[in-house]
Amino acid sequence: MANVDEYEFWALPVCCNVKDSFIEDFSFVDEHLSSIFSISYKDNITLKFRDFVDSNEFNLKLFDNKISFEGQIPLVLYSDNLEYLLEAEKSVLFNLRIGDENNNYSSGFEKKESGACNVLNACYEFSDYNSFSDDFVLVKIFFDSENLIIDANVDNISFLKFFISENFGVNKDKIKINSFDNYCSSSIFPISFNAIVQGIVISQKINKRVNVIYYKRHFGILDNLNLTFSVSNCLLADNKLSKIVLEIIINRPLNFLYKFYFKFINNIFRNLFFDGFLEIFFVENKSDSIFFYDNLLAFETSVYNFIYSNFYNLALALSCEPIGYLLTQIKGDYSKFFKIFKKLDLKNSLMKKSSVLSVNKNYNIFDASRKGVGFAYLNSNNYFLREDQSVVAFLYKDRLDIFLPYSIVDSNLSNYLKNSLAKTLGLAYNSINFLIDENLLDFTNFSSLLFKDSYVIEKAVLNIKDQFFSLISTGFADEYPVMFEEKIATEYVNDCMLGCSVELKFEFYSLKAVFSDVSFFVEQGKFTKLKLNNKRVRTIFELAVDYVFCSGNVNCDIKDFLSLEFVEDGEFVFSFRSFFIVSVSAIRTALIQIFDFNVNRTPLDFEEILNNWSIKIDIN
Repeated sequence: MANVDEYEFWALPVCCNVKDSFIEDFSFVDEHLSSIFSISYKDNITLKFRDFVDSNEFNLKLFDNKISFEGQIPLVLYSDNLEYLLEAEKSVLFNLRIGDENNNYSSGFEKKESGACNVLNACYEFSDYNSFSDDFVLVKIFFDSENLIIDANVDNISFLKFFISENFGVNKDKIKINSFDNYCSSSIFPISFNAIVQGIVISQKINKRVNVIYYKRHFGILDNLNLTFSVSNCLLADNKLSKIVLEIIINRPLNFLYKFYFKFINNIFRNLFFDGFLEIFFVENKSDSIFFYDNLLAFETSVYNFIYSNFYNLALALSCEPIGYLLTQIKGDYSKFFKIFKKLDLKNSLMKKSSVLSVNKNYNIFDASRKGVGFAYLNSNNYFLREDQSVVAFLYKDRLDIFLPYSIVDSNLSNYLKNSLAKTLGLAYNSINFLIDENLLDFTNFSSLLFKDSYVIEKAVLNIKDQFFSLISTGFADEYPVMFEEKIATEYVNDCMLGCSVELKFEFYSLKAVFSDVSFFVEQGKFTKLKLNNKRVRTIFELAVDYVFCSGNVNCDIKDFLSLEFVEDGEFVFSFRSFFIVSVSAIRTALIQIFDFNVNRTPLDFEEILNNWSIKIDIN
């Protein structure tokens, strides 16, 4: 990372990890002090945002001296020498005033009486899933005559252009954003977004190229992000749910995304299989600081995890078998759920958990193990899918460029599409390029920018492949490039109705999780593609296992019993998002049955779990 020329500067953020504090001043000591500059909360930089639901305008701070969350960045250092910045960062001292701490919520059920209802309270916490593996994020900013050129690993390009144009006076047509990687992780977007804005501010100030670099130590803005679900379940005399009072706490400011997430979670609950009145309170971390949380996959995963974990914990508290209890809550006319559920092996699904003491061969000691069965069901829809999204392809003599509305998260799908296109068009695999399109921002459906599902792209790309094949088959005049555009019509996008059953054995001393029977059930699908789809499903399930156990140092073994079954023949909706969500939810519920109490955090906190767990041997 050597400097390119004298017109290039480096920028490095500085974190403050003392939550609920106020910075009264800061200083740093460095022998190169005269070569180091900064932008910070002292500059009072405010930016204009629009709400993602109703487009109301309000201002937010780029930097704030009120530290509302760990990893918050109150200043950025910049210099023409990166080594100077790295040394200066180590010497930064904050003069802090400690504020009031937020109240914490306790986990576990508490029984209360409320009129005719029996109230059971519980708490669940879900941490964001940061799958970004690189050691740093690098964003390059520079003004070339009238153009602003940005090199960054991002999608949501249309939003970025609109936001930059509104706040920095640059015409949208003059903003060039080069997404230099085919894979853009949504989990890292808050960092890239802040880096881009900070780089533009500095570049305009000094009229030079600016490279903004975030190392992993600066990822605290994401690493400590979590959602807490504090719930009161109101039960009737027959233990059926009559009302759920839910308080959702996010330890980051949602700001202009608040209404979107509130609308999104209400849509999830409207689409579920059980009756009952839902009352939701959304509590965000109050801050004027910018935080762009666009990881809808992580949010939706946590919501479904809460739903199924809550059902399983209710069953345990009432001494009921979990899946049997869940069946008592089904709407009378909810035939879609029963289509999936009837395909389950009921004998296996209703299996009583068992505990075993055995000699562990590796440790020459007695080891305790328990089995549990988890289950989850998801009925996703295209509620937030935007009408005007499209996929555009340009075929050249030696390559194919395909512009997508957002990046493909599913690496298996990306490989499958590239191989299929390369084979059909007679091109090399490496000559197939997936690039991020710059679709115009549609203010009538602002929030759809956050909804990203790969199966929508898959359908469009395969249709384009067929169009190219037809053209080549008829013999065209080799006039390159050839362009095809496929619009994504929401009326032809099917819902994904999907169930997942997981049988899990957990060995406590050796911390080993063995998945011996994993079954996915989809309402409709093509049996001819079963082998390919089984491979894709296994990869997604492995990602779900990694997420649940990532902080537990657990040895996970997935036996060759993973199966994908279709209830009836039809168009298969292979949604990476849906398969990941039901996988995580089913794994978590199996663990709740194994441990026999509320496993209230995901990813798992095994130190807390093992401190609360004791060996229980079932007599039968």
